[in-house]
Amino acid sequence: MSKENNFFSKNGYVIFRNVFKADEISHFRNLVNKTLDEDLKSDRAEYSGLGKKKVYYTRGDILTKPLSELLLNNKIIDIATKILGETPCYFGEGNYQVGIGDRGFHRDMADEIINGKSTRIYGNGPDWTEDYKLIRVGIYLQDHDKYSGGVKLEKGSNKLPFYKGKRVLADTKAGDVVLWDLRTFHSGNCVRLKGFPNLPLGRRIENLLPNFLKISEPGLRNSVFMVFGADNMHLHRHIEKHYKVKFESHISKSKYSEDIIAKCEEVGVKFIKLN
Repeated sequence: MSKENNFFSKNGYVIFRNVFKADEISHFRNLVNKTLDEDLKSDRAEYSGLGKKKVYYTRGDILTKPLSELLLNNKIIDIATKILGETPCYFGEGNYQVGIGDRGFHRDMADEIINGKSTRIYGNGPDWTEDYKLIRVGIYLQDHDKYSGGVKLEKGSNKLPFYKGKRVLADTKAGDVVLWDLRTFHSGNCVRLKGFPNLPLGRRIENLLPNFLKISEPGLRNSVFMVFGADNMHLHRHIEKHYKVKFESHISKSKYSEDIIAKCEEVGVKFIKLN
């Protein structure tokens, strides 16, 4: 087992370093701009400036957009295959953000009420088993090793109750790829505090902190996310209990051509078509 697989197994997340070069990152940022322009014209994106948010939220799978080039990149597929240990399945849960969005620790797994409690609570429901293999791949197209705007994670929270693992700020740089188990407790758009840049802060403190105490983001934040899984009961439960429930508008805006599906197969992805 590789060092990345060992780290992922123990901590519920892992960072692959220097996956993309500077010219590739520049190209992907251009693809984000192109994709956003198209989404704004086709009513698949809107801007939110509510509260602390300054972000474009988008609908529709990135596989149906210019950003499909990133999702289908051989380096991304190789990483997903390596961590899952088998052919990755993809079903449409891929999106991107431009700007600073929501904060707050959460899990990305199915949120179903069983025995009066959410299945996102550790140990409740069928997803807390070793054969759960669902991952979110995150590509932040700017540095966050010393800057705000990255992701914060709780180590081992895919196997432990809340507040048992150490919380850390992922020190990703442009070119790195970070991924986490959908059960891992995490928070996006994190704030780094001047003087204590590696101190994980709570969401309320992050939102109340005055700008002069924050380390700013290194320019406009571009982030891209996609979910892959092993073809087992947990994947299909996630699709039925989470994706189809929470992402109805996203799914309706995603129209797949035959050449897109063929491209998935060509790069080694099993595509699960839902519409």
